[in-house]
Amino acid sequence: MGTSSEAKPEKEFTLTVDDRGRVTLPKEVRKQLGIESNDEIPVTLSGSVLQVNPKPSSKLKTATAGRDDWKNTTPTDAGEALFGPMDG
Repeated sequence: MGTSSEAKPEKEFTLTVDDRGRVTLPKEVRKQLGIESNDEIPVTLSGSVLQVNPKPSSKLKTATAGRDDWKNTTPTDAGEALFGPMDG
């Protein structure tokens, strides 16, 4: 089961703004997020916080990728698996 203790630790980066107002994302960040050249990345400014919200790249696999392999091994109803049949 995924828990917050299994999440990747936060990393802090320092970005530099050039004389034209451009910021370069480090290669490690672009690779992890699947960001490629000419991608448009939505951002939200809330007070002094700039939140970057890249759309998932088609190259990134979702957590459910390959789920068909789980078909006969994963309970589809956790309630029934945990508490038994839920008959009226």
